Amino acid sequence: MRKLKRPGIGVLVLIGLLVGSGVAWADEDGAGLEDTEAEQIADTLFNFGYDLINRVFAWNLSALDGLYDCTLENGSLTATYGEPTDEGVIPVDNLEDDSGVVFFPDRPEEELAEGLEPAGAPVAYSGAEGECGLSGGEVSGPQGQVNHGMFMKLFNSLYDGAGRGCVVRHLAQTDLGKGEQQIKAGEDPDFESVVAGDTGVIEFTSIETDCEKGHKATENGTVEGNGRPDHAGGPDSPGKSGSAPGHNN
Repeated sequence: MRKLKRPGIGVLVLIGLLVGSGVAWADEDGAGLEDTEAEQIADTLFNFGYDLINRVFAWNLSALDGLYDCTLENGSLTATYGEPTDEGVIPVDNLEDDSGVVFFPDRPEEELAEGLEPAGAPVAYSGAEGECGLSGGEVSGPQGQVNHGMFMKLFNSLYDGAGRGCVVRHLAQTDLGKGEQQIKAGEDPDFESVVAGDTGVIEFTSIETDCEKGHKATENGTVEGNGRPDHAGGPDSPGKSGSAPGHNN
């Protein structure tokens, strides 16, 4: 089966770090952006992707010194969804490419966090709970609208773990919810939400960034508060996510 590979870990140059509110959005005039450049070492991998047909936005965060390379950037993948929770979290139970279940390469010993032993072999995606496991939620407003703001609202309502401000700024700079992804209120009255067993196609983006400020991977290779909304709350009371919705497990 085909392995998804990630280029070597490099140095990420962050220009104009967002400051101010916890939800790191920049205003139209660029206010809130620092004028100085900061050069930082990437420690976190942020994967995210959108299923246009089912309106499911899925993501995960993982440590760049964890057991496996969770990068997802090799084209469209087929996701099988699990049972949505009462809080609106949609787990990705299975993830496949053209060859079958997606596999994630194991990292060599020299790239691992202190105390981790090499896995010795790639690992197949095994559900939302794995190191590379993915989950997310449905992007849809009260009247069925889909726009950029709805993506930001969904992410902030389901993920309240470590590094949120770090990755929110990446989402704010994307075209999610724009163009063909934008749906006006009442424009698609026949839309139906996913149920367990439904499948959809997602093309992921993988970004390496500096979120953990020296935090190390845990024993199972995940970043502390890695971004998977396992126990996410609603928009008015965001829950703590014990791990990030990852892809490739």
